[in-house]
Amino acid sequence: MLKLGVGLLLTLGLVLMPLWAGAADVKIGVVDSSDILGKSAEGKKVQDVIKRKSDELGRDLQKQDQEIGRLVEEFRKQAAVMKEDAKKQRQAELNKRAAEFQRRVQDADKQLAQLEQKEKEPLLKKLEQAVNAVAQENKLDMVLDRRASGLLYMSPSLDITEKVRSRFGR
Repeated sequence: MLKLGVGLLLTLGLVLMPLWAGAADVKIGVVDSSDILGKSAEGKKVQDVIKRKSDELGRDLQKQDQEIGRLVEEFRKQAAVMKEDAKKQRQAELNKRAAEFQRRVQDADKQLAQLEQKEKEPLLKKLEQAVNAVAQENKLDMVLDRRASGLLYMSPSLDITEKVRSRFGR
């Protein structure tokens, strides 16, 4: 049994050794795309467009929410003196308005997500081109996004964010 374990370890070592040796030659760069997009003039414009649309949709939804709240409060005050049929009808109306409000909230969220995707798409393409150019210039085999990769630590020498930022700004 011991011979089998030792034999397996030797086999694994011989098979994996070339992979480890080859991995030593891999050049990796790390870029913080969120930082580049968030601090660029174009990225700030996109954020402003999205914020304006969000504020616009939010104002309309806030008015509707206040109206529903007012109607619910009015119903609570009158519920004690209302007949059972009238009470059920009013509750059904309020439930319908609340469901419609929720649908509008979901529609607004969907609109914002679509707008964000539409507005960011050209920026992401431009960022990808900048990353590709810097990777080729620096002969990098791989570039990781610092935020999206789950990277917890890296050597500062791997950070190519500033190089990509300068290429992105052109």
